[in-house]
Amino acid sequence: MGYTQATIDRRSATGELSWVIGGRWQGRGYAVEAATAMAEALRDAGVRRLIAHVHPEHVASQRVAAAAGLIATDRSLDGETEWEWTPS
Repeated sequence: MGYTQATIDRRSATGELSWVIGGRWQGRGYAVEAATAMAEALRDAGVRRLIAHVHPEHVASQRVAAAAGLIATDRSLDGETEWEWTPS
């Protein structure tokens, strides 16, 4: 069906979150559920900054990032917008 994953830099307490959902299962809320659960688990584990890179034309992934609590920044990497969460 798909997966989420995170790369964690323990020195900076930053986690980079990503998700992939197979085409046949898209549009059913699975990516939102999985990414939100992963973001929550990372926060609970002490991550103080989360980032994800989303293509600026991929509206579905933008919605997933927003649901996980991330906000689009003006930074980009390889043509993808960096989304970020930090505690308020």
